[in-house]
Amino acid sequence: MFDLATKYCFHLDKNNTKSLELFLLLLSLEKYVNGAIIEMNRLEKTRKNINKKLANLSQNLGAPRINKFQLTYLACDTHFFFICIDKCYKLITQLSLELNDNGIKKLKTKLNKIFDIAIIRNHLEHIEDRCRGYLNLKDKKQNIKKHISDFGNFAGDDFSFNNKKYPSGKKSLEELKNIYIDLIKILDVKARKDPKFVEIIEREERHKLIMKTLKKVNFI
Repeated sequence: MFDLATKYCFHLDKNNTKSLELFLLLLSLEKYVNGAIIEMNRLEKTRKNINKKLANLSQNLGAPRINKFQLTYLACDTHFFFICIDKCYKLITQLSLELNDNGIKKLKTKLNKIFDIAIIRNHLEHIEDRCRGYLNLKDKKQNIKKHISDFGNFAGDDFSFNNKKYPSGKKSLEELKNIYIDLIKILDVKARKDPKFVEIIEREERHKLIMKTLKKVNFI
């Protein structure tokens, strides 16, 4: 999902400094949306390999052994998948503030409801505290240690920590992509208030139509 958002940034605000900030926010958001897509491709490949090995070993006696490297790949890619989601959440939140748009605010709320991203992000980003039994910063400050029975497992396409599941499958990625597309739609409506943007879009559409016509008649 490349080059979808940044074309709007210089048509969302007349202030050049603000436009540059919006450009960087949208550029970063696009990077992390695509980062999540890349991680999901890696996760799906690893899951496929693990499931294939399980199927091949299912007829053997005893429990099947999975390559520890594959489990490490699964854990690390899941971690970075959540990092990408967290960055998307923070960037969309900032965009909602910069543009003061209720529609974008609803998108960031929707994204957080799907992933509950702050909790899983904190668990994984502060794993050194979880190793010592601190479930959050408040517990750490008060030196309150608790038993963590589930220290990161996989249940189907979900990732679990402390007996709570967090979505990390293809369906969750589709949710992120749909939210991003909805954001693009909001930006498109805003940008079209600028006559210069409308002129650019119409020129691009005419060019595409001309090129399509030329290809049909084998001119190019």
